[in-house]
Amino acid sequence: MASPPKGRRSHRKSRAGCTQCKRRKIKCDEGKPGCANCLKHGVNCSFLDPSGPSPVSSAPQLDDTEPPVALSGPESSGSTIDSVMSPTPPAAQQILPSLPQLPPIVPASVDVLDLELLHHYTTSTCYTLSRSPAVQAVWRDEAPRIGFSTPPVLQAVLALSALHLARSRQPQGPRFQAQALLHHRTALHAIVPMVASLAQNNGAGLFLFSTLTCMFSCAKPAREGNFLLFERGSLSDWARFFRGTKTIIQSGGEDLTKGALAPIFMNGAFRAAAHQSPEALEQGKPYVWELQEMIRKVCSGNPNLLRVYQEALDELARTLALTMKPDSSRMLDTADVFRWLLDVTDEYLDLARQEEPIALIIFAYWCVAIRQIEWMWWMDGLSSLLLSQLYHALDQTNREWLRWPDEVINCGLFGPS
Repeated sequence: MASPPKGRRSHRKSRAGCTQCKRRKIKCDEGKPGCANCLKHGVNCSFLDPSGPSPVSSAPQLDDTEPPVALSGPESSGSTIDSVMSPTPPAAQQILPSLPQLPPIVPASVDVLDLELLHHYTTSTCYTLSRSPAVQAVWRDEAPRIGFSTPPVLQAVLALSALHLARSRQPQGPRFQAQALLHHRTALHAIVPMVASLAQNNGAGLFLFSTLTCMFSCAKPAREGNFLLFERGSLSDWARFFRGTKTIIQSGGEDLTKGALAPIFMNGAFRAAAHQSPEALEQGKPYVWELQEMIRKVCSGNPNLLRVYQEALDELARTLALTMKPDSSRMLDTADVFRWLLDVTDEYLDLARQEEPIALIIFAYWCVAIRQIEWMWWMDGLSSLLLSQLYHALDQTNREWLRWPDEVINCGLFGPS
């Protein structure tokens, strides 16, 4: 037999091809139970035994790189062609479940500003709330996570982040401050009916909210004439919330102190041990000895009053011993300073609320400790503001006791030295 002419390719003609390949005028491999072309395009092959398995089930993967050939002409009607041209091929119908008719999708609105605040909190603000890496990780990871199930906590997170952004982006400061106040008001409104439930079931959420609110209250812009220590004859919000954290800790038990927030309490326990050491009391006495002598003289006829002031003064001496150390390598944290506010008695705070001069002078000495942690942006300037307000609450004679705090804080209440 003569060889085929050069340039032409020999092939075996399909004389017994399937009906579908014949209609499309393409070569059929006559494979059983269904030819390759029909399997490829998800078409019911005429070779397939109606009682046998579906070609689709034996070859469920589709080749979507070559779309089915569109047929035309008088033969383009019928069940086979309909299946080829169907928007959902039979193979896909086998793979995908039947879906109900759904209404048109309305895109949900996304508050981009709040997303920006959350991003800023997790990438920046959380690292400014403590110097301990373990505590920073809690503020970064656990506070937002708990906030997702306790919305007031998340609102407080966003409020603090907004105040932080207001400081770093001065041109946009008023916008971020307004957003901060909005989130804070929303959080306060939502937390009130939840307090009893949170105290029983979510001590971590209540603790975080209280602490974040303390920070927010210290960080928010001070209004002229607003006395930050007292408001309407009682302790102001930030002082009451700081005091409230002690009650939350006591009622929360091990579920709180050994749960997700454990690093915060471990850090606090470590610093508490240093605060309670006998050495701390002895090292701190030189800072308060003149004040102590004055109190002994003034209160000599009132043992109970002397006791209240002496207890507050001893706690202050411990605090100043830790915060005034010349060793600059020591990394102070908020627990070193605010422990005094947690440990003083209600009797002392009642005297301070009544603006008793000695109680206010002791508080002014505590402002010296506050000055040592004003590396935290939310504490910045708080010692000067408090000392100035205490100065104006005292008469001329008692103001003289504020000279040492004024010198350390550099507030300038007594003019150039």
